[in-house]
Amino acid sequence: MIGGLLLLAACGAPDNRPYDDADVLFATQMIPHHEQAVAMAKLAPAHGASRPVQEIASQISAEQIPEIAQLQGMLAEWDQPIASAPTAAPMRGMPGMDGGGALAAAAPGMMTDQEMTQLESATGPAFDRAFLKMMITHHQGALTMAGSELADGRDQDAMLMAQNISDAQQASIELMQRLLAGE
Repeated sequence: MIGGLLLLAACGAPDNRPYDDADVLFATQMIPHHEQAVAMAKLAPAHGASRPVQEIASQISAEQIPEIAQLQGMLAEWDQPIASAPTAAPMRGMPGMDGGGALAAAAPGMMTDQEMTQLESATGPAFDRAFLKMMITHHQGALTMAGSELADGRDQDAMLMAQNISDAQQASIELMQRLLAGE
């Protein structure tokens, strides 16, 4: 009998967890993704960003810092490792994150170390342009992750968060595109 149960589990027997692998991947990737966006946003005041860019940066921090805590809470509730620290590289050392396939991929839209260095060295209008372009790419990555969660997730709170992230970041992308066009 035990062998039959193990066989059923191995063959994809129904899973009664309130979350699934898509939910875990969403939270695991979104935490460092949001942390990197907050790190980028914190550069704005000291780098001579224009008032509109500083306002966008402030809004990013205000929205994403609480979302990081919420995502960490979800992972803790699901008894999953909690991701942290922005990185453009695959998240090694986490279950499923050091092999091939989608789980090994870094979160979409993450800036490379070189791009972060470029942003950190820019000031004034050059900072504004670099920030807006990079943050648009960054937000587009979040839209990709949110779309995957909405398509494949199971946890209702994670799916609601994905929808909220999608709505907020789409609106932010449109605003940043208008600012870039007005240069």
